[in-house]
Amino acid sequence: MHPVIREWPSERFYGGMLEDGIKADERPAPAGFLWPNWDAPVAFVPVDGSEDTSGDGSSKHNYEEATLAVRIVDMLLSGGDITPAEIGVVTPYSGQVRLLNDLFSNAGGRDDGERYHGLEIKSVDGYQGREKEVIVLSAVRANDSGEMGFLTDRRRLNVAITRAKRGLILLGNPKTLRNNSDWESWCDWASERGLEAYHVIHM
Repeated sequence: MHPVIREWPSERFYGGMLEDGIKADERPAPAGFLWPNWDAPVAFVPVDGSEDTSGDGSSKHNYEEATLAVRIVDMLLSGGDITPAEIGVVTPYSGQVRLLNDLFSNAGGRDDGERYHGLEIKSVDGYQGREKEVIVLSAVRANDSGEMGFLTDRRRLNVAITRAKRGLILLGNPKTLRNNSDWESWCDWASERGLEAYHVIHM
C-alpha cells in the first residue's frame, strides 16, 4: 500500500513496526477524485447523514453515504486510469452492502458490459486478505447517542483501512466516530494531515 495509507495503522496497531515494500511514487493517487493532498492519497469525507435500521431489523444502512459512494466511484472512473474492477466499496454492515448493490444496479449495473462491471461491494469481513487499487469505505454509523456497535472492533477497523494500494476514501460521520478512541485517533490523524475532503460533499 501507499506509505501514507500504512502510516496510521502502523503506529496504532503495530507499534510503528510496519515497513513499506514500495515507494510513494509507485502508488500514484488515481485521477478523477479531487484528493486533499495528491501526495497523500487518503481522504476523509465527513458526511452529515443518518443511519437507519434495515427492513429486517438485522443491520444498519446510511443512504447519504451510499449515494455519495456512487458519486465517488463515478469520479474515479472519469479519471480514466482506474477500472471498476480495481475499486472496492467496503462497509462493516450487510444492510449497507444491500443498499449499495441496489444503487449501483440502478445507476448502471455490474453485469457483463454494464457500467460498473467488476466493481466489488463487500462487507469488511468479506475483504479480509484482499486488496484493491482504491477502497471506498462507508462507516455507516451516524446517530446522536454516539452508538457505534461493532464498528468499535479494532480488527475490523484495521482490515478496513489496509485494503487499499493507491487510494483510501473513507465516508463517515465524525461526530459519531469520535465516540471511539481508535476512530477518534484516525479522525485526528486525517485532520492533522490535511486529508479532510469537505469539498466532495458539494461537488
